[in-house]
Amino acid sequence: MSFFRELLLTRKTLFSCVSAEKRKKEHDCYLQNGSAVLEELLALCDGNCRIPIRYFSAIEIHNAIRHSKSKMDLSDVSMVTGLLDNRPVLVRFNTCEFNNIHRDIAITAQMSHLKNVLRLVGCCLEFEQPVMVYEYVEGISLFDLLFKKDNLNRKSLSWGNRLRVAREVASAILFLHTEFTTPIIHRDIKPYKVIIDDKSGVAKIVDFSLSISLPPGELELQRDGVCGTLGYVDPEYYYQSIITQKTDVYSFGILLFLLLTGKTAYDIIDRVNSKETTDIDEEDAVEEDNFMDSVILEETIDLKKFPTNFVDRYIKESNVMDIADPTILEEHGIEIQQQLEDYLDLVKKCTTLKGDDRPYIIHVARELCRMEKCFRDLALTQN
Repeated sequence: MSFFRELLLTRKTLFSCVSAEKRKKEHDCYLQNGSAVLEELLALCDGNCRIPIRYFSAIEIHNAIRHSKSKMDLSDVSMVTGLLDNRPVLVRFNTCEFNNIHRDIAITAQMSHLKNVLRLVGCCLEFEQPVMVYEYVEGISLFDLLFKKDNLNRKSLSWGNRLRVAREVASAILFLHTEFTTPIIHRDIKPYKVIIDDKSGVAKIVDFSLSISLPPGELELQRDGVCGTLGYVDPEYYYQSIITQKTDVYSFGILLFLLLTGKTAYDIIDRVNSKETTDIDEEDAVEEDNFMDSVILEETIDLKKFPTNFVDRYIKESNVMDIADPTILEEHGIEIQQQLEDYLDLVKKCTTLKGDDRPYIIHVARELCRMEKCFRDLALTQN
């Protein structure tokens, strides 16, 4: 019996040591991550910031997702459903080494009062990579809504809804550019970063981990290397490594173009490169789209394959009615041709190669508001 007693004591001691070591690691992660998040907050808000989020322990996170059976994949962002305090939440684990998750926490915390940003409920700093906890939204990424062939909700993307989504995303970018101590540049605006709430239809941006602040009093920042996503990266940023507010305007212009055409950036670039999209196996095309929507560094960009002026080259002299998503035309037809032309003109301005020639996001947002109002007025007269 003494042998078994000693064995039990030995096992208890081992478990105690393992548990103590785990607690120490969690504590070390907490201190390291906590200081990094605090540093980001101080830099963002010049010391005048509020932190309207909760802190969760590692045990609470484990318990919250223990019985989770569903998840939401948004390119390099992966979230699982969980249950905290008897309410559903989305729990996000960082899966991309390029993401600055500490900056993401700091920025999202300061923007969570906006309806067009996925609200951050809290975070856990006891893992090597912090875990973010968001409000629960039954939704779908804008990418999946636009491009997944088996998506039954695609018909909900009427022209009016597309204008609203564009305007809502623009309003969140505008806040980034104008409401902090210095402008914050997102650098990775794309459909995968936008969640569409199934119930309200509201567009919510998620993931600010590649964002960067401009220096105080400066309009641009020179940075070695390029972060972003193939097909959405500002050519001026790529060639000169210069980051400005117009960097986001270009990426947003690409998103606007995809809303108009209903085609992925890869489809458009493939057409520009004189390849018939019908020759591509559907499975390969999905694989390419997923590749296109992954975070990249400078050395992975092949500009021969991904031409920088592909929007202009795709449009050429085409009539807007020829390139617009057929779903839009089936619903409205010729009566919105002028508005589609105005919209396409805005796309061209946003995606021009020279940043100085692009509008600021505030002017883009105003133009989208005007278009949305005109469309509502048109709909009223037809009814």
